[in-house]
Amino acid sequence: MKSQLKNTNMPAKHNPRLVIIGQAQIKLQDSTVSYTIKQSYRTRSIRLEIRRESGLTVVVPRKYTSKQIEDILLQKSRWILKHLTAGKPLQMPLFKPAPGHGDSLPYLGKTIELSVIAEAGKHTTARFTDGRLVIALTSGVKTAPVLEAWYRMQAKWVFTQKADTFKVIMGLSYKAILIRGQKTRWGSCSASGNITLNWKLLMAPPEIVDYVIIHELAHRKHMNHSVKFWQFVERYCPGWKESRKWLTRHEDQLKSSAAFGL
Repeated sequence: MKSQLKNTNMPAKHNPRLVIIGQAQIKLQDSTVSYTIKQSYRTRSIRLEIRRESGLTVVVPRKYTSKQIEDILLQKSRWILKHLTAGKPLQMPLFKPAPGHGDSLPYLGKTIELSVIAEAGKHTTARFTDGRLVIALTSGVKTAPVLEAWYRMQAKWVFTQKADTFKVIMGLSYKAILIRGQKTRWGSCSASGNITLNWKLLMAPPEIVDYVIIHELAHRKHMNHSVKFWQFVERYCPGWKESRKWLTRHEDQLKSSAAFGL
């Protein structure tokens, strides 16, 4: 359903950095949601904010379309309806342009600097050196797919190292670690012993990654979510409840890959 825009005509001189340019409503599932549109001259992306006193706000850059706003609100309707009633301060960056030279990227709870340089050779390369991820791009190649490939490669190595450590501690075994980009889950464990993990977990803190790996390894002993399963998980991950809550709070940000434009 299309939103209805009401122009507030607030002069830009009141706040040159962030200006209220309109108010609107949109039908999300069975609810009519009102929101405020603010324009920022410093942002390059569209983002959503929820505040107790002001409700839902859509912050837009200089160039945007009403269709973009509507698409984002419909796409993130579950997140909006879930958090709007809670009234907690929240912010979700959305549709950030592909990362560029000097941008910061999330990696295991920290940030690393991205350095993008032109490469005259035939092959695009990505290497981590001196605290920076250096991507040498050849002509016609975009940054985002190269960046995802690097994250997937790192995820394979990091997750395998962790799984090999925990399997010894837990007295279990597995067949292989598979890396995927699932939109609906963080991991899974098959009856044959293959453990599939979402590469986007690499953007989460280490303890969150540990929880997911321990969770999936625990399925090698209990292929269910019974009381015994959770007791087994808690033996090796006492903070699993907090980790699960963290994933719930951040799942939209991580799974949408909006964190760095993928």
